[in-house]
Amino acid sequence: MGARVAGSQVSQRVADLRAHLLTLAADEGLPADRVHALDDADVAACADLPDDTLRAYLHLPERGQRMDAGQVPPEWGEPARRTCEGCGPVLLWPECPPVVKACPWCFRRKAGKAIPRPPVTCGDCRHYLPDAVNPDAGLGRCALGARRAYWPMKPHRCADWRAP
Repeated sequence: MGARVAGSQVSQRVADLRAHLLTLAADEGLPADRVHALDDADVAACADLPDDTLRAYLHLPERGQRMDAGQVPPEWGEPARRTCEGCGPVLLWPECPPVVKACPWCFRRKAGKAIPRPPVTCGDCRHYLPDAVNPDAGLGRCALGARRAYWPMKPHRCADWRAP
């Protein structure tokens, strides 16, 4: 009998917390479906968190959808060019270190989704093979294959750019 009472107390606590999340979602102008889609374990994990944290939590699906569409989240401010060891050149928040082992774009890239790329130049890439006749200003080529060569200093977007 004691286990049933404890279980109903947990259920009531989850219901109360879900109601609080619904209120916060309404305050934020978010659809109630976002809260209803959370399973009870996720709602229970929100216990004792401050409202600011809960509000941010409710916005996460929106952020994920933006990133899945290849858009930089607006809360990052003016994105900065950074280098991820897995993704190459990416746009991240300005306070991020210049080189990171992994980034929020990594699993999206692995899933075949588009990720925003900053402009890069071939002359700064490890795959760039300079033109033998005029190495400083010649067309050069890319070691990854034909039709990928650019002028050494022409900015463009390249998913395969890597630091030398």
